[in-house]
Amino acid sequence: MVKKIHSTTLSFDPPNYIQRFTGVIWWSLVRHKYLLPTFSLVEIILSIAIVYGLGLFLPSIGPQEAVYLSSGTITIGIIAVGCVLAAQIISTAKQDGIVNYQKTLPVSRGEIIIADTIIWGVAALPGIVMGGIAAVIRFKIHLYISPTSILVIIISLATMILIGFSLAYWLPTNIMSLITQVIMIGGLLFSPITYPASRIPDLLYALYQFLPFVPTSDLIRATLFKSSQFSWADMFVVLSWGLIGYGLSLSALSRKE
Repeated sequence: MVKKIHSTTLSFDPPNYIQRFTGVIWWSLVRHKYLLPTFSLVEIILSIAIVYGLGLFLPSIGPQEAVYLSSGTITIGIIAVGCVLAAQIISTAKQDGIVNYQKTLPVSRGEIIIADTIIWGVAALPGIVMGGIAAVIRFKIHLYISPTSILVIIISLATMILIGFSLAYWLPTNIMSLITQVIMIGGLLFSPITYPASRIPDLLYALYQFLPFVPTSDLIRATLFKSSQFSWADMFVVLSWGLIGYGLSLSALSRKE
């Protein structure tokens, strides 16, 4: 009897798997039905504020500055989604016992992570789109929308969300909040995301190459703005951090309390 239940639970049955997985996505969507519209609105406001606000700090904006501000707006929006907002929501869910409840659902831990990643990714899209529109209106810049640039944005968004999940699952709320704020401030002020890397020391730039944030901005500039060469090394860094975030999130959900 036990053996039969185990086989039914873990065997791959496409119709049941699709129904189960869509059920997890729907449950997550219903749970956040009031939060997600607010979340998307905040992302839209943030994107517009970065494009128009940061431009006020520059006496003149040439083509290079326009590209960095435009690509930086999209990158910082992606960072804010995954490493700050989604992380804080998951941390709150952990405190409220929702994460422990998710562990009791008859679905795999990986399905829970993927479903939440899809939900937060979709919620972030309006802010990303508005960031691009604001950049086009403000700087009269051209966007090269292609399968490659769309894929880069999807991978970058998934990576940042998975990093945020791993921080929320493993760290206490107060420490997680501190780290997410450091990431956000670092992305806005101290990382060569909204300005060229030549303005920071070479040693610091070399360090940033091992973190996912600057490579993400480089990939977005290379594919969506065609201002630099596409780098497979940057893609490797971003994908590696995504896999690390997924692995840490999966191990956190799989551990026994």
